[in-house]
Amino acid sequence: MPTTKVRGQMAGKIEAVEGVKETLTAAEGYLAYDASFEPDQKHEERNPAKETAGSLESVPAERSGKMVYTVELAGSGVPGTPPFWGMFLKACGCSETIVTNTSVEYKPATLNHPSLTLAQYTGELIKRLWGARGDAVLTMDLQKKLRAKFTFTGCDWEEVDGGLLVGINYPLIKPQVFMGASFSFDTYAAIISKLELALSNSVQLRGSANAASGYMPPLLNPDKARQPKLTFDPEQVTVATKNFCGLWRGSAGAVLSCTIGSTPGNIITLSAPKAQITDLKNADRKGIRINQLTALLRESSGDDEWSLLLT
Repeated sequence: MPTTKVRGQMAGKIEAVEGVKETLTAAEGYLAYDASFEPDQKHEERNPAKETAGSLESVPAERSGKMVYTVELAGSGVPGTPPFWGMFLKACGCSETIVTNTSVEYKPATLNHPSLTLAQYTGELIKRLWGARGDAVLTMDLQKKLRAKFTFTGCDWEEVDGGLLVGINYPLIKPQVFMGASFSFDTYAAIISKLELALSNSVQLRGSANAASGYMPPLLNPDKARQPKLTFDPEQVTVATKNFCGLWRGSAGAVLSCTIGSTPGNIITLSAPKAQITDLKNADRKGIRINQLTALLRESSGDDEWSLLLT
């Protein structure tokens, strides 16, 4: 019987030992959109000189894989309790700070990034990826639900026969829609329709002759400094009201803050202490002149370029 795109499940878990595949159960199931599994298997060609021009069978070499999907950004419903997608941010290079009954905060972290085991269930097949770390883009669009797109790279994968998980308890808390927000940039309450945070991680697999797949779990940003960036689209205003071009021409970063929601357990605040405008383009939104701004997020006191606070 054929499998269909609308039927399926996702599950994931932080690995107790980096790169060692975890057993996933219904307790690790979650909701996701547009999930894709992208395995990669290299082959070492064998074309020695001989009397005929054909090639010999190649030898399987290194393998790795990717999983890409989007999840809704909603709180757990209980202040101080992490949402299921918190583990994804941790595997994308973030720290998690929990204040009991109060808050959960995610910020960039230089060290101690866990790896994940992930699986996609189609009803007939189970597609697994492990030793995975990755990158994320968090998007807030006017009148649309808050969401994050994750791209994970793993050091090994498999595809086996198997059915769906039984007994997944999906979260009941709905995501916020990007409306009724409190947004400010450099103390100015700009009128925007979109706010996006891209972690912009560099994800590098580690080659290892000791690994069965030829790879160990990837490292995040081993070759360059982090470069997270924010993009947003404020309406154009007078220089006296807010001098966006002046901020662009200068070198100082500005404080950015955006809070969505008012129900405890589902209030999300995205902030940055030094958002430095690095690109400004003129555009329009339904005939209204706007600026398309890109701001690179700079450290203030270390590992604090941005914060995602759930209260």
